[in-house]
Amino acid sequence: MSLEDSVHSIRIDPVHNLIEAKFTGYFTPEVAREAGEAVRAAIVSLGNGAGQHLSLYDVSEANIAPGETIELLQRTFADPRVRPLWARRVAYFTPSTLARLQLQRLRQSRDDIGVFADRDSALAWLIS
Repeated sequence: MSLEDSVHSIRIDPVHNLIEAKFTGYFTPEVAREAGEAVRAAIVSLGNGAGQHLSLYDVSEANIAPGETIELLQRTFADPRVRPLWARRVAYFTPSTLARLQLQRLRQSRDDIGVFADRDSALAWLIS
């Protein structure tokens, strides 16, 4: 599965220093790595705003990820080499209770990750 099959869009909102990505399909570790590079490029494009930005991830149309994908994301979020590009806050949203439970595991790496059922709640938390 290619990145085009799994990332619907990455939108940069420089006014609010926000990276918003929508993921669809089956999120394998390979796809997660490719998506991570696309998100990293979007973050770098913020210039001085990189590392001070907010990240909003829409996974409402993504399938449950294999455990290996969640483990890869945990390691990435915990990696000090990528710390300069970390968002101030990261929010994921999906109506799937099972997916939200799975995404809660990311909080083991960073406590500034929020997981929500809908976009409005996620965005409100990000900008609070």
